[in-house]
Amino acid sequence: MAMLLLLLGTSCITNKSTTYLQTSDKLPQYPKAPYTYYRIQKNDQLVLRLLSLNEEATAIFNFSTGSSSTTGYTYRVYEDGTIDIPFVESIPVVGLTVREASKVIEERLKEFVPDAMVKVALANDKFYMLGVSGKGAYPLYKEKLNIFQALALTGQMANNADRKRVRLIRPNPEGGRPIVKQFDLRTISIIDSEYYYVQPNDVLYLGPIKGDFWKIENYSAAIGTLSTSLNFLVSVVNLGFSFK
Repeated sequence: MAMLLLLLGTSCITNKSTTYLQTSDKLPQYPKAPYTYYRIQKNDQLVLRLLSLNEEATAIFNFSTGSSSTTGYTYRVYEDGTIDIPFVESIPVVGLTVREASKVIEERLKEFVPDAMVKVALANDKFYMLGVSGKGAYPLYKEKLNIFQALALTGQMANNADRKRVRLIRPNPEGGRPIVKQFDLRTISIIDSEYYYVQPNDVLYLGPIKGDFWKIENYSAAIGTLSTSLNFLVSVVNLGFSFK
């Protein structure tokens, strides 16, 4: 009996394990960090849209791919960091933000279309979720998507998800091995920290809490099960004495 109560007391998933925005000093305190805009990388897909009064020019450069709500043609960023646009020499875009790339491409197209205005978007603007709370690819529907909004997109998070050790896998803009970071999702200091915003191609991994097999997710259910077991044990013991 004592062992069962001890197990019950030490194996439950508590509010401290699952509650967000805690102010406890015992949790990690992350410093604030400025927001960094995503910079285009090799093999990214850019959607280009040209705005102009020149209908012939817009017909050449604007083409619906059928796979996006954005009207425009998708251009892949090659290994040399450039994109190829019809009638224009290769344009280097790796390392630029989407806004910077828009200006660079616009200046090049103005050589052919003086009133050109260019809109550029990232076609592969998704993040990925792995772990006990599900898996899948999800769209970044806005530029500054924070970690809580991202997790809300993935649906209900499992109680046994280890919020203390969330892993973020991010492509290395300089090439080579991806950047892997780990952070505690429960602390309020995560707001405006380097972990707060999700970027395109990020992978979020939430594994199970250590010792998950023995963890009890619901106190009332656990107590009910224990009570039923004890009642059954008492009944068996009483039945055994009645036969003596």
